[in-house]
Amino acid sequence: MRRSRAAALFVTALAVIPVAAQDGPTFEVASIRPNTSGDRVSGTHNLPGGRVTITNLPLRNMIRTAYGANDLEVIGGPDWVDGDRWDVLAAAAPGSPVDAPWQAMLQSLLMERFKLRAHLESRERPIYRLVFARSDKRLGPEIRATACRSDDLDCGRTSANTNGIRSGAITGVARTAGEIGTSLSRYAERRVFDATGLDAARYDFELRWSEEVSIFTALQEQLGLKLEPASGRVDVLFIDAVEKPAPD
Repeated sequence: MRRSRAAALFVTALAVIPVAAQDGPTFEVASIRPNTSGDRVSGTHNLPGGRVTITNLPLRNMIRTAYGANDLEVIGGPDWVDGDRWDVLAAAAPGSPVDAPWQAMLQSLLMERFKLRAHLESRERPIYRLVFARSDKRLGPEIRATACRSDDLDCGRTSANTNGIRSGAITGVARTAGEIGTSLSRYAERRVFDATGLDAARYDFELRWSEEVSIFTALQEQLGLKLEPASGRVDVLFIDAVEKPAPD
């Protein structure tokens, strides 16, 4: 286990995603090890008080996690940024507040241990618009208005168990159409923006796809929604430099 130190991330003036400053928050202890299990199951779990467990994630996914946007497009970097997988155990100092900023601490950890240097750019990119699949705007059988109460701890939850775009499932509780679009972005392989007009309405849903039924077909059949190709100007994170860390 090693103590992390904060480092600087250089960004353009157009940056809209928060970045860690030189004196930003850090983990008290952190361990990073390669995962060579060959398992496709991966995930990130954060607990109150600034404790984080990352299992079997590529660095590109960890960068998205650190900057709080699963649909953030991270460009550049060597092949191992996608090919190698990592396990991370990290914790803030004992007695840290329940809402300790674990994502900012993860940013600092990536900058220290992976020597990550990156900047944000605004680029014209292919995107998808989330729209109704039917002209009558009827939703599919696997999505319904939520009955979740605002004081229910499960409200506002999205979980995924996938093998990337090839197969998997996404389940959401009390999610808006915009949040559904965000959860689709990683697997649709481009940013998804809500264009349904459903606004703040919240839904429970379950979406399942496989090698036989693509995520695009499943979305139409199960949720009554579809992804319409378009283009738009979005912020992307460009990797300027990165190094493999020494395992500990």
